[in-house]
Amino acid sequence: MSDLPPDLVEEIVSRIPATSLKRLRSTCKQWNSLFKNRRFTEKHFREAPKQSHALLWNDRRVCPMSINLNVAPPSIEFKSVLSIKDSEPVDISKVSHCDGLLLCTTNDGRLVVWNPCLGQTRWINFENDYKTYYRFALGYKNNKSCRSYKILRFWTSYLSPNHIGLVYNIYEFTSHSWRVLLDKVALNYFLIEPENGVSFKGNTYWLALDVETNFLLGFDFTMERFKRLCLPSNKKGDTMVISVVREEKLSLSHQNFRSSKMDIWMTNRIDSETALSWKKYFSVEFKILSTRHSLPLCISVLIDEEKKVVVSTVRGNYENRVNIIGAYDAYYAEVLVESTNWPCSPCIFSYVPSLVQIQ
Repeated sequence: MSDLPPDLVEEIVSRIPATSLKRLRSTCKQWNSLFKNRRFTEKHFREAPKQSHALLWNDRRVCPMSINLNVAPPSIEFKSVLSIKDSEPVDISKVSHCDGLLLCTTNDGRLVVWNPCLGQTRWINFENDYKTYYRFALGYKNNKSCRSYKILRFWTSYLSPNHIGLVYNIYEFTSHSWRVLLDKVALNYFLIEPENGVSFKGNTYWLALDVETNFLLGFDFTMERFKRLCLPSNKKGDTMVISVVREEKLSLSHQNFRSSKMDIWMTNRIDSETALSWKKYFSVEFKILSTRHSLPLCISVLIDEEKKVVVSTVRGNYENRVNIIGAYDAYYAEVLVESTNWPCSPCIFSYVPSLVQIQ
């Protein structure tokens, strides 16, 4: 390829998956320089096929999962734990994903952004008094030339003696510093566990609950403000989990607290703050075995839209499991997940490797 024009070379390699390209970084200085070019990494993220991988957070570690839906019954395999390049083992208390980057909160109160594909990390400094419960989210502002990555940190605070609100600030990757936002948001709702949220098209979304109903709480990293969006009709006590499908659609799993049936809803439009269009795609039914007397509590989900399959982590009767359930009983499998930090439940999430630089 050395005889090809540079523009053509860039056009070709921008369509190769990140997991294949990373092996070429050490081949020559030209490849290494290209892969560090921010404009190229932006183009690669747009053009290259999205290879979605399943990651499992369990026992303060993150490990890849191999899920095979082409055998009967489907198979689940847990692989070796991913290691953050650090002098000591790192216990991860929370983790979320955006553009191939993992935002991790450690048990000792530190914050790190990690690209497992490139093996890069950036430790984020922040004032931590260990008395305030902070929540974090990773997202980006879409500039014309490139994406500007940011971290949101927010926590509850008393706005007045009888009024609680949210206080939040922003970490800028370009300046390596926190910026305090003066606006405070009145708090009249609670985030539903798990509280990590999901990243979709640069913004982060959580399930939330107020005195009347459940709704979707989003943070817009471009406008730097929270927004409230609607959900399909639901009742208090229902189990709901949000996830992202192929980086293209936002999905919602909904289970009535008295039923083993789970409905899967999807949307790919987040344009309006009030009118959000959801469509029900399919339903699945949890199998209740004779050794279990309670309905499983779904913690996290992955959706295979084409095969109409749900891969989920569930908690019930002092045990955690990963379930595979398909519509019309086409698929079914379950694997027990051993965990030493009960009642914390394992979470499964989709991860798309990328060449995004964070150093």
